[in-house]
Formats: sequence, structure tokens, C-alpha cells
Amino acid sequence: MPQDPFIREKFTRQRTTAKKLAAEYFERFPKDRYQTEVESWRELQSQNLEFTMKRLREPIEDGGERAGG
Repeated sequence: MPQDPFIREKFTRQRTTAKKLAAEYFERFPKDRYQTEVESWRELQSQNLEFTMKRLREPIEDGGERAGG
């Protein structure tokens, strides 16, 4: 069975901290190379946000092919 090419990381943070963390995640794993996205999010009763960041395990190379593929 092939391995999922994506990594998902779940976070729970206060709103302002969540926005900062997501922005840093996009800087570290740029959308054009890692297909990074906020896969899902929800507001909790505690006023925190729970969200899942999704990205490719390996970056897409300049030619449009994934490394090692």
C-alpha cells in the first residue's frame, strides 16, 4: 500500500497565536513547493482554534516532479 505523500499536524492555540503559527508554517513549507494548506479548523468553547496543517512530505522540484519520485 503506497504511503500517503502528505503530513498532517494538528494544533490547538489561541486565535492570535494560531494565525502566527500558520503564517510561520507557510514560510517554512511554502505552498508552491509543499502544497501546504490549512486542511481543517474549528473554534473551541475555550476560544482556542483547533486546526490541521497539511503539506507534502517532500518538496516539489522546479520541474514539477516530487523529489525521489
